[in-house]
Amino acid sequence: MAELTRAHERLREELADDGVTLPGTPDEVDLLLTELEYSWRPPIFENRSVIYGSFVLPGERSLVEIDNLVELLDLDMPIEQARRFSDGRSSFVVRSADGSTQLACFRRTIQYEADLVEIEQATGAAIVQRTIMGVSRVFTPTGVVEWNGHRWRHRPSARVYLPSVRSAVPEAPRGLLQGLLDLAVHWLSPARIGATFLLDLDPRPHDDHGLDISAALPSPHLSVLERHHYPALFAVLAQTDLATLVSAHGDVGMLGVGLRSSVASEAAIHLEAGMRHRSAARYTWDHDHTVAFVVSEDGPVTLFRHGTAIPVCLGVPD
Repeated sequence: MAELTRAHERLREELADDGVTLPGTPDEVDLLLTELEYSWRPPIFENRSVIYGSFVLPGERSLVEIDNLVELLDLDMPIEQARRFSDGRSSFVVRSADGSTQLACFRRTIQYEADLVEIEQATGAAIVQRTIMGVSRVFTPTGVVEWNGHRWRHRPSARVYLPSVRSAVPEAPRGLLQGLLDLAVHWLSPARIGATFLLDLDPRPHDDHGLDISAALPSPHLSVLERHHYPALFAVLAQTDLATLVSAHGDVGMLGVGLRSSVASEAAIHLEAGMRHRSAARYTWDHDHTVAFVVSEDGPVTLFRHGTAIPVCLGVPD
């Protein structure tokens, strides 16, 4: 059982005041509080705040589900010493409510939000991380709890949004929608990278008339269904404006495509939002077999269908 100090109890109260609930049994929550407090207010060494990461495993769960990715080493030492081996990127302390402590040494860096969301889903562990920018966060089954400099906020994970998106686009394959949501919610939105994905569910002969490809960038054979393609998409979208074309099979077509609108759609669609949202709304009004996912630079993700905006993700709170 974790020994809680007054600092841990204050953290519990602050989380409650901000409407945030940590997952787990009482003992697991207490253990998670000690890890989060350490991440949030880390020790200073040679004028540097340490970087850190840890897993808090529930019940009988372990990291064997991802044993091809990680090596586990027993830590027979006080937790204060054990924490010094964690960098929150490739090495993490692993703690269980039964008092056991291990060191997880990953065979690749897992510092990105999307990496940790994927591992949380595979293991059921709550994952604490202090990022290189000094942001403390916890990955839970329902999303990411994060300190934004003012308060604790909870951002739901992409899988939480999937049912509502599937109901709005029932004819699209589940894996395709999940891939677009993962890319938008866990890659682009936290990095504040704006983007538009135009998904064509039933291509028509004259669709090209509504696309301006004069400055478009051709894509190699990338797919939103392939997780290992996301870093390349992340890199190119950080340097490319306008829309990215995605087929019903998940294949990425051209990037940097302008979306033209008809006189009728301009008369029908009036949005106070920026050009990215207006062009997506008008194009999907003109072409009712298309759907647009729009990621704003300030975080929110919006789905457009038939010219109508459907909020998907509220994004990264300030």
